[in-house]
Amino acid sequence: MSASTAQVQRTRHRVPGFDPHNDAHVAAVEAKLNDEAGTGFRVVGFDPETQMVTFERTRAVTEVAAEKGTTRLIASLRTGAKPSDGEREAIRLENQNPGYTMTRFEPHLSHAVLEKLPEDAIRCRGAVAVVLAVKPWQVQVARRRGGGFVLDLPTSYVPSRHDGKLTEVAENVIGRPGWYVDIDAKALTAQIIPAQPPTFPAMIPYPFDRDIPTFTSPADTAWTQAPLGCALGRPGDVTGPEFRVDLASASHTLLQGLPMSGKSVNINAFAYWMLQVGAELAIVDTPDKAVDFEWIKPFVRDGGWGCESYEAMVATCGMVYAEGKRRAAVLKRRGINNWFSITDDPSFRPIVLIADEYTGLMTPERVPKALPRDHPMRVEAEATNGFKDMVATFIQKIALEMRFVGVHVFVSTQLGNTKTGVSTALKAACGNRFLMGPNASDNQRANAFSAPDSVAEVPENVKTTAGVSKGVGVTETEGQPSRVFKGYFAPTATFAEHLAESSTVRRTDRPEPTRAEIAEHTGMDDLDDGAGQLGDDDPWNGRRVPKAETDRVYSEEGTELRGAAAAARAAKNAGV
Repeated sequence: MSASTAQVQRTRHRVPGFDPHNDAHVAAVEAKLNDEAGTGFRVVGFDPETQMVTFERTRAVTEVAAEKGTTRLIASLRTGAKPSDGEREAIRLENQNPGYTMTRFEPHLSHAVLEKLPEDAIRCRGAVAVVLAVKPWQVQVARRRGGGFVLDLPTSYVPSRHDGKLTEVAENVIGRPGWYVDIDAKALTAQIIPAQPPTFPAMIPYPFDRDIPTFTSPADTAWTQAPLGCALGRPGDVTGPEFRVDLASASHTLLQGLPMSGKSVNINAFAYWMLQVGAELAIVDTPDKAVDFEWIKPFVRDGGWGCESYEAMVATCGMVYAEGKRRAAVLKRRGINNWFSITDDPSFRPIVLIADEYTGLMTPERVPKALPRDHPMRVEAEATNGFKDMVATFIQKIALEMRFVGVHVFVSTQLGNTKTGVSTALKAACGNRFLMGPNASDNQRANAFSAPDSVAEVPENVKTTAGVSKGVGVTETEGQPSRVFKGYFAPTATFAEHLAESSTVRRTDRPEPTRAEIAEHTGMDDLDDGAGQLGDDDPWNGRRVPKAETDRVYSEEGTELRGAAAAARAAKNAGV
């Protein structure tokens, strides 16, 4: 490595009338010589007898040194070079030194550094400089061991403004999807690291061997972290973190997605966790779809299986609301405004009301208005719509009024808007929102989330990989960043087996509401389920004839109303 030296150039010229004491005259003479012989000359002597003026300039001799496997040149700048002269000096020095690139420009030190850089490093430097809005020599780039690049960033770097753009450079300019940027903002250093894009396995089994906390009191909130699946890992991660919904941050959940998008998988995982921790569970679902959740039926709270009829749905929701009102009165007497403050009453168990297929539940029946007002088909449709309205009213009231007493609503629907029964108030009350499916449209995202532009998007490699994309969704939850996640899966029979083996999970001997409970919450006192033999304390479905028969509200002849429809017509005839 050669030592750095400096060369002094001296020249003499006769200048008649030269006045060394006149600064303006001296400057003019120096400028004339610099124009003719090159910059940098200064007056250093004058002989009055011969009128000879001596000029000198110092020129740096280029130092060539091997450093970190690269060849560096330190070259002097033009005398008087300013910070704005960087591009001009880069062109001049790089033309004088073919194969070298100016990597540092130090006008205040009167020199620049040039290095031999690989073409890919030059491209990386240029792309990074563009997104940071700086000159290329303000970004230092070197190849990284193992691939990629190491960067020194300028002081103008700001994470919130530049991180996304740097990731775009890593993925789309110098690398490919999966490459990522690891940045130390305080040290102003970064690495662009090659990696495969994060993904999911085709199936993520539910972790049954995990420890599950047991509910002891509302103040002990370990139970509120309900695991639903795994979040997509960051670039470079082999697997992502577990994804949990936090009921302490937001009590209510809205799960949206088209059929076969994975909604039931998430409901199963959520319900299993809540039953294991000791929560009371109630579920309402359309009779045809309720078969998916038969495994839950033995473990619901008394009267919590509202899936056999719309009357039963009303009763199940009404009983949950009534329990919430009772709890509210208890808290009021004790001067407590949030149930999480309770440490001495384990009977205040969390209550979860799951409403599945909300679109189907709330879609009004078509009323054949061309028929007479007392025609059985018209009365049936009107009665069913009345029950649907009652269910929707109860669920909204529970969501809006009962969060502080430990009642949690979990609504699953294909599309959550007012046309499908999800009111604006109910949606606003749900702080946890999920949209299932890898290819959700912009319209679906706008409908599902309060801030859709801030919600994560499913990456292309996940969307387009068979098996991997199944059961994938995105989240907008309180207290957590938006994530792409995939739900835990297990056959419902396996969930049921683990519940049956538990010694702490609560069981019920009457999952369905009784006739008396249905009458109380529907407001119809003379219900007749067609059997005529049931007492008020018997389950609604205790000795019913097959469902297909009892769901008929008028006789085979089509003239005699039955059950709730008969009660509705009687009320109309009485002028109620």
